[in-house]
Amino acid sequence: MSAALPNFNEGPLAVGQLREDARRELIEALDSRRGKKVLVLDPRVSGFLGLLCEVSLLKEHGVEQLLHLSSDALGDIGVRNVVYLVRARVENAQQIAQQIKATHREKAGAGIEYAVYFLPRRTIACERIFQEQGVYGDIVAGELPISFIPFDSDVLSLEMGSAFRELAAEGDRSCLYDAAKALLGLQSALGCARVLKGKGAAAQAVRVLLTRMRRELSPDELSPPGSGGIDEMILLDREIDVVTPMCTQLTYEGLIDETLQIKNGSVTTDGASGSKQRISLNSADRIYAELRDRSFAAVGPELRKRAMAIQSDYKTSKAAERSLTELKEFASQLKALPNIQRHISLAEAVNKAIAAPAFRAHVGAEQAMLDGQSADAAAEAIEESMCSGEDMHGVLRLMCLLSLTQGGIAKKHFDPLRREFLQSYGHEYLLLLSKLQDAGLLARQEGKGHWAALKRAFRLLVDDVDDQDPADPAYVFSGHCPLTVRLVEAAVKGPGWGVPEDVLKLLPGPAFEIEQALDDKGLPCEKPLSEKKRAGAAPRKRKVVLVMFLGGVTFAEIAALRFISSRPEVNCAFVVTTTKLINGSSLLDSFVDDDVRNAKAFAAVR
Repeated sequence: MSAALPNFNEGPLAVGQLREDARRELIEALDSRRGKKVLVLDPRVSGFLGLLCEVSLLKEHGVEQLLHLSSDALGDIGVRNVVYLVRARVENAQQIAQQIKATHREKAGAGIEYAVYFLPRRTIACERIFQEQGVYGDIVAGELPISFIPFDSDVLSLEMGSAFRELAAEGDRSCLYDAAKALLGLQSALGCARVLKGKGAAAQAVRVLLTRMRRELSPDELSPPGSGGIDEMILLDREIDVVTPMCTQLTYEGLIDETLQIKNGSVTTDGASGSKQRISLNSADRIYAELRDRSFAAVGPELRKRAMAIQSDYKTSKAAERSLTELKEFASQLKALPNIQRHISLAEAVNKAIAAPAFRAHVGAEQAMLDGQSADAAAEAIEESMCSGEDMHGVLRLMCLLSLTQGGIAKKHFDPLRREFLQSYGHEYLLLLSKLQDAGLLARQEGKGHWAALKRAFRLLVDDVDDQDPADPAYVFSGHCPLTVRLVEAAVKGPGWGVPEDVLKLLPGPAFEIEQALDDKGLPCEKPLSEKKRAGAAPRKRKVVLVMFLGGVTFAEIAALRFISSRPEVNCAFVVTTTKLINGSSLLDSFVDDDVRNAKAFAAVR
């Protein structure tokens, strides 16, 4: 069953075109191999493929069978063509080479033709693997330039789950090229933003790449700045705010993600008779669209009120006395009842998870660290979490949060906490801890850090947040406003970045604000923003601001940006783009070595 999809063209930008372009690219790749075929998918691709096309469409274009990528022989597949859709990763190239050789050894590969399509582009490293493994001559290699995947009318993702790890821990900046290329294509399709702002090293690198790519375009391909739907772009490096993902999201959508894990726009829950039920979560579901960004504390009462209103209306209705219009409206209410009941069940599942003492203790520990509780008490809370058998990712989030809010973990706690973690969860995670150190998420304390100063300067902690009728975006974390959101809020209100330069310098990486323009010869160039534009002259229409999170974005941050755009004093609508939709656990999981993850999964099954 295909997932219910939203109307991608009802948001600030008509992003449905991006999905149609991606579908066309996929179909053309499949049709380039005549006849029946087996489609072999990288697991990092198979998830979001369902957002682009249905299985029935694949079958219409000759796909007889879907397989996940492995190094095992293909066996007797009964078709001539094998098509691989994979990310351009060395590990994938190695598995493809091993599979082809294993298939040939079993003599089942006679007459099979192999085509490998890399998303979004092929790399020299992967082709070199094919050459070294002796299968280069057996493969037709190509590219499938699919970039942004629309998840909703205002949310687009590149689905690059390892982007933050590559940037922060490994110094691999290849994902930034793909991000710049995607933004270039987005502007070509939907209009080039005149104003470009950014903060962080990754943002600066994307700016440089984007400008270079624009200069390489032909005049026919060039979209003049200010000619389309995007008025302004803000590029944010995840590194400027890693505290936010480590905190537990407290919106309805955020808590569903924290407790049940939203994957590719849907969640799987227990249905009747032990069966599994897949629920699509996007604005196609009007009730979900209205509730997803609200504090979870406000969701239960709202669902109960809606269900009781329909029930009361049903009991008091006299069908014979109603007009046709009234009957039609009442019938539409009855149709909404199963949807309300589905969300009541979903909310109950979330509520069951968050009612556990361990969950409450975890959130309490987070709040204490954000408030500036002593490091001794925080370390003790983390040790208690380990002793009580809390999930590994939850413990790691607390350890990273302590490090990030204290300018590192005090020397007297650093080694004992690491030792206790390895003893509790396995010494195979030593490399994981090392990578987190490389990324700056888990460090030994050398100084005080900037958290206390940032809290004051950006008003990151807000007292007395009203969950039912919030007046500040800090409600998404029950009193903690994401720094990224405060930065965007200041930037759209202006002038410039809207914050003092000395405050901006507390955040890592350079800051910039430029105008994407054309020179006298009609060639792309950058210009400093004029004073009029810096001051933010009153726009004649509601401004569309595209915010790009390089390294991932949480659902709570998206909710906070939607909240800001709903305020009358902010005359703009946001479109959120990102390398990946994340939470703290998925961000940390991207640092886990695949071999360790696979070994743990195998042990759990046994």
